[in-house]
Amino acid sequence: MQLLNSTDQYWMDALGDKLFHDLNYYDLFTQMWLRLDDTFHKSELYQLMPNVSQRTAIKYVQIAIDHGLLVEHINPDDLRSRRITMSVDLVQKIELFLDYSISVFETFPAPTSQQGDT
Repeated sequence: MQLLNSTDQYWMDALGDKLFHDLNYYDLFTQMWLRLDDTFHKSELYQLMPNVSQRTAIKYVQIAIDHGLLVEHINPDDLRSRRITMSVDLVQKIELFLDYSISVFETFPAPTSQQGDT
């Protein structure tokens, strides 16, 4: 429980706004980070938030863009559409969060087995 509380608090501290203290943003940002070299169409981002409706995902993505965490770029292949990437600042925040999470996980003792476990 301490591990979860500690990493949860660090997520809020790293992002600097309680608005992003939401598992759907965690899903979105970490999935984007795993594909860091990719650029995304907005519609691709909605799929990275499987626990909300597309309508809600649209709002979440736009809020992240409005706050500068995600960046819209002109799509050179289709000037009518935009591509989305993570801001440099967000990439750094996610990497700090992941480093912190690993360090916290490593400092907590391994759970002891319960009597009767094999």
